[in-house]
Formats: sequence, structure tokens, C-alpha cells
Amino acid sequence: MRWPADAYRRHELPERVLQFGTGMLLRALVADAVDVANRAGASAGRIVVVQSTPRGNADTLNAQDGLFTLVERGLENGKRIERTRLIGAISRALQADTAWDAVRDTALAPEMRAIVSNVTEAGFRIDSRFPARLTDLLYARFERLPEGPPLFVIPTELVPDNGPKLAAMVDELAATEPRAADFRRWLKSGVRFCSSLVDRITTGAPPEAERPALEARLGYADALITVAEPYALWAIEGHPEELRRALPIEAPDRVVFARDIGFYEERKLRLLNATHTALAPLALLVGIRTVREALEHPRFGAFLRRLLFDEIIPATDLPAEGATQFARAVVERFRNPWLDHEWRVIATNQDAKMQIRVLPLIPVFEQRRGRAPETLARACAAHIAWRKQPLELGGRTGEAVTRWSAVIAREGV
Repeated sequence: MRWPADAYRRHELPERVLQFGTGMLLRALVADAVDVANRAGASAGRIVVVQSTPRGNADTLNAQDGLFTLVERGLENGKRIERTRLIGAISRALQADTAWDAVRDTALAPEMRAIVSNVTEAGFRIDSRFPARLTDLLYARFERLPEGPPLFVIPTELVPDNGPKLAAMVDELAATEPRAADFRRWLKSGVRFCSSLVDRITTGAPPEAERPALEARLGYADALITVAEPYALWAIEGHPEELRRALPIEAPDRVVFARDIGFYEERKLRLLNATHTALAPLALLVGIRTVREALEHPRFGAFLRRLLFDEIIPATDLPAEGATQFARAVVERFRNPWLDHEWRVIATNQDAKMQIRVLPLIPVFEQRRGRAPETLARACAAHIAWRKQPLELGGRTGEAVTRWSAVIAREGV
């Protein structure tokens, strides 16, 4: 595997991003975004990857000079597409447990502009190692580079308001540092904690049976082939002009800088996540294994579309035209012929997801339309039948759920 001579001169670019996490999502989203910007001449720099746990891909990344192949597979405008691209945005990888001094030195470089993290929700707690490690890096920069350019800290963990929450953890830990008061003041002026939202289905490595043929087409072996859907979104909250100067990776519909990313969060939560959650019990009761199979089912596919377009969208405050366009993209993503997204996986933590994602839509729909959302009511009845636990629903929808529950008990789904 070699970097093409006619591509951008990757080894001449400064290291601008320190990334905690070696996983496939960050490769398919962050490294891809930086690589695209570099190819366009934006000089977004390179990424130093930090392996936070004993298990990771640091050694493999270094063995491949930071290179890996991104394979995009899915539907675009109804057509099957498969694209491959060698990604050159990663310069090297470090292991936090054995090379922390090198990680700290990297953070102290004046060219460093951003720290990105994806340590999972389990690692995104004050009693985990990541917040303490981040605080250590920031304290070192405060002492050695206090007048340096602002540093952007951008968590990508699937946690609401992940930027302010990480800032609060660092502020609490800062109290234990020798110059705590000065350090805390510097954090407010020298660091920007930015919430962000990531959205890209990434399946990781291709099936082993497929690898020989794929590598034969590529002309090289790659232990880090990363397969993802064509759709990608990374929405970062902050001052757009500041972000553009620090991290010039903005790309229409794929990397978005905005003062408030609430719109993107609500759009994903309601149109994608709520659709998944509302339909999972019904699909499992019917015996449909994957989301794609549900779309291909003549009755279930129509049911899904009614739920999404006729009931969920009207119950949101999203602009109608943009919501409809995004919903069409969601349906296309669900139909991805390469993706086997199983309903049993989607239904993990179903009760909590139902409360957060789906149930708040029901009273809004009732108020706006003056009737129960019949498709949502049937989905709620299926949830009750599958979980064998009641839902607290009143009004017209409560009556509709009771009616549908009786139908399911009498006739099945």
C-alpha cells in the first residue's frame, strides 16, 4: 500500500488534530473529512490517533503508515454505488498507556488545533480515565503555551450536550491542579468545548470471504479496510468562523459548523432514531430480521412510510420541506443492500428509547391534527405486546392503543 504520488503531500502537512479513539467510526468520519479537505487544497493537516485502551489499532495504523481504505457502499438517488478511496489523513498512532509523554508533547505543538474524542459513553464519565487525561494535556498546554491559539475540544460520543458536559468534567478535575484558579480562567479563554453530532453507519471490516477479491481489485492488502454507508454527517457547535480558521473541513451536508446544532440533533432523533424505535417491536413480532427486509416487505414498507411521513414529521417543529428531504434519505439508507441492520440490535434498551424518542411525539400530533396518530398507536400496541409492559398513554391515542392491542391479542400482528 503506497500513497499516490499525484495526491496531496501528506507528510508535509502539520499535525493539527489529536484524536482519542482508533475505531472505525472516527476513521470513516473524522479521517475522511480531513482527507477530503486536504484533497481540495484546504490544508486541514493530519491526525495523531491515541489508543486509549489496551486493545486497539495503533500498531496496525503505524505499520500501514497511517493509511487505510474507505469503502462506501449503499444507495445514492436510488442507484447502488461502491466507491473506494485511500485515506491519508492520519500521520501516526500513539498508545496512551505506554507513550503518554509523546501524547502530551503532541498536544503542546503550536500547530495543534483540535482534540477529538470517541471513548464511548462508558468512558465519558468523570471517574473514567479520559477526562483526567484530557485535563492533564490541557494543563500542560496552559503552562507551556498559554498564549497559543485556541484549542477546540470536540467530543463525538452519543451523549446530549457532550461539549458542555466534558467541559464541566474538566473544570471539576482542574480544581486539583497546582494553579487551579489560573488554569480554570485559561480554560474559559483558551479552550473551546464544542458539542458535536455524528451520523454514519459504519460496518467496519468487510466479510472475510469478500476480502481477497476486494484486495485484488485494490491491488494491495489492507488490514484496516473500513466499510461505511455513503451518507455522513458531522455537525459541530461553535463559532463558525473560528472553526473554519482552526479546522477547515466544512463540507455541504457532511461537515457542518453551526452556533446551535439542536436542529440536526432533533432531526436525527425524531426522523431516524424514533422511526427505528417505534417499529422494532412490530418487526420482531412479525418475524422480520433486518431494516432492509422491512422496507422490502409490501405491507411493512408502506407502514414505515406512513409512520415517518404522515405522523412523525407533522409532530416535529422541523421545516416541512427539509424534513421530508431528510426522511427520503433515511428511507434510502434503510434500503442499503449491503447493510444488515437487525431489529433485535435496534431494540436494545427499548423501553428507555421509547420514552425519549417516540412518546413525546404523540400529544403534539394529537394537538395539531385533532386525532390519534393511528400508525404510532399500532406501533405502541406492538411495543406493549412485545415487552409485556404497559405504556402510560391517555386521550385519543390511549383509546387507539387499547383498540389495536385487542386486535393484536385476537388476530396477531
